[in-house]
Amino acid sequence: MPRFTFGFSLGLLAVYPLVGCATSSVPSNFIYETSLRGEQGLIGRSERLDAASSLLEAGGVNDPQTPLRKALPNATVDVKQWGVKYFSSNWARYQTVLEANIELADQTVKCRLKSPETPVGAPTLQQLRAHDGAELERRLNDLVTACLAEVG
Repeated sequence: MPRFTFGFSLGLLAVYPLVGCATSSVPSNFIYETSLRGEQGLIGRSERLDAASSLLEAGGVNDPQTPLRKALPNATVDVKQWGVKYFSSNWARYQTVLEANIELADQTVKCRLKSPETPVGAPTLQQLRAHDGAELERRLNDLVTACLAEVG
């Protein structure tokens, strides 16, 4: 039995260097939750991080913190999470999410936005990733605009 455990531990250790290499280009607040079988669990983490890295490095998807700070130069902008995740009720459909805290003068606005709210008419992962993430970027920009409207 200890021999099996030792071999299993070595197998897990072999995964960690792949994860470490892939995380350098993905911001810690970026969400990329997919239902793709190859991207699930510990072993799939490397594939998931590689997919997220390639999407961000293609240049079509930008961190929403930049336009928020540009539009609100006197505010403190803290983007907690942003990215894409699948619906638990329909694994083929995805939503774009943005969670940000914006402190302006003596008020704090908490933007907790999702697009769309339900899987009906929601895009697929393939649609969001097409053309270097153009649809994902469009949806993120819509969420940034909605967040700015909440700030007033």
